[in-house]
Amino acid sequence: MVVVIVVTILVAIANLYVLINFQHPEDRNQAWFPKIIVISGLTIASGAILLLPLDVANRASCDASVSLSACETTLPMDEIWYSIYIITLVYVAILIPFTTFWYESDFDATLSQKLYNSLFWVVMSAIFVSLVLFLCWYYTGYADFSITSVKSGMMLLSQFDERQGVHLCIRANPYPDGSNTYSPTDFSSSATSPPYLIGDACDSGSSEAITKSWTLDVSFPAYVAALTSFVGWFLFAPYAGIGMAANPIDAVTRFIQRPRKTIGKSEYDRSAQQIAIKTLEIHEKVKAVRNEERSNGRSRKIRSELKNLSMELEDIEDEERELQKLYPRGENRATSWTFTVWGYWWSLFYGILAFILSITWILHVGLYILAKNPVHPFLNSMFEALDSVFNLFGTAMFAIYCFYLISCVVKGNEKLGLKFLFVFNAYRMKLGATTMTGLLFNTGLIMLCSMAVAQFCSRAFASYAKDTSAIKMLSVNADHLQNIGVMFRKDVFPAIFVAFSCASMVFYFVFKGYFGWFTKQTKGRLNKAELKRRGQRIQAAMGRLKIRRKDGERSIPGTSGSA
Repeated sequence: MVVVIVVTILVAIANLYVLINFQHPEDRNQAWFPKIIVISGLTIASGAILLLPLDVANRASCDASVSLSACETTLPMDEIWYSIYIITLVYVAILIPFTTFWYESDFDATLSQKLYNSLFWVVMSAIFVSLVLFLCWYYTGYADFSITSVKSGMMLLSQFDERQGVHLCIRANPYPDGSNTYSPTDFSSSATSPPYLIGDACDSGSSEAITKSWTLDVSFPAYVAALTSFVGWFLFAPYAGIGMAANPIDAVTRFIQRPRKTIGKSEYDRSAQQIAIKTLEIHEKVKAVRNEERSNGRSRKIRSELKNLSMELEDIEDEERELQKLYPRGENRATSWTFTVWGYWWSLFYGILAFILSITWILHVGLYILAKNPVHPFLNSMFEALDSVFNLFGTAMFAIYCFYLISCVVKGNEKLGLKFLFVFNAYRMKLGATTMTGLLFNTGLIMLCSMAVAQFCSRAFASYAKDTSAIKMLSVNADHLQNIGVMFRKDVFPAIFVAFSCASMVFYFVFKGYFGWFTKQTKGRLNKAELKRRGQRIQAAMGRLKIRRKDGERSIPGTSGSA
């Protein structure tokens, strides 16, 4: 229990660090309640992932010959799993929407107005979600199980010793011709005819085996867990698939394109001037598009232009942040630059580690999940081998592989954002530039994806995590649910995940790598001269437009006479 508390505190501190690094500068030292929701939500999502290795360690604390129900030293993992899923649902459906509406309320609104507006929309959404869950559970909350019954006849122990070489099934029914001359248990010399020894009803694959289907009711918490995982998969599969490729490639690319040294003040001023020029141009373009919008309405062309300008502005902000790193200011300039260099080397180390994790994940899914019959347990064998060295080694590596999926989800969201059914774009995670609304939205998204990660890991590491509560709840129950269970049984979502991963790797290595580099080099050569000409034109314009006061009137240098 002490270890659980310590790990929870460490995870909360790590999520606080994530909040500090991703939040927008305008949200610093304010919006404390939304920040508490973000940190607690991310901690719960991390806890859902950490429950898997905890479940494995909890099962290992008992001897294999002792059932979990009879082991008094284990944690009540069934109740903990159900609690995590219910809390996640409450956060996603109630707390996060309430906090978002509260934060987005008018600044001049009173406390009662904010409370009324927030509660109104949250109550409506909570009623809708509750009705959907209850109706789905009431009509489809059943699990279908197929059971094959086998049976065998009996043999006297005294005769069994005489026939130790017999490995056939003992016929349990009378001989097909209807004769029942001998007792089923009498295998004396007069009853040694083969028909009594060649029964195959004890073989589940034989024609005599009987298969029956049973339909059982599923408890409401178990159905909520399965349905939450089902919904989370639609976000997890594309995001994690894209993150599998983007995580290592972006990290290594960041190291390769790192600056080798700091710059002087003159070069800093020149680069800052170029950024200012591009910012001014975007500002003028935005004004022109807004004027066109007021005249002709908000058409698809205008929305596309505004989106492109917004992306250009984000690129300029990235350039400005990189420029600040190249010209550290203050008394600790050397220390600041040292930390920057260490950050780039850490990026290289993480990129190599991420590449290994991504490749092994894809190989494991192909060998163990997507194959009709598992070709090799792969990572399961590695975890068991590490456990044979020291018990915590396998559990720690298991947690690393599960947590890596969440980092892939964050990276995929950073790259793609959310375009749900091509209707709207959601908030993308942006380092140092994510608004509090965006952080709240992505907290809910990560919490939903963590449920899919838990279900995916319980399926991928079923051999290593056997006999755990996670396997029983997230794999066995979910696989046999009516309607949505077929998606889990047929491994449709893992196939989509691998497809996104492979397609993203091809995209990043081929199109983004080669063609992107070629395009960047070409644009760089073309824009260098253009930026120089634009700078000269803007400097000349600013010189002509300098305004000075003379006798209470404004005059422009270069003109003669008074106004």
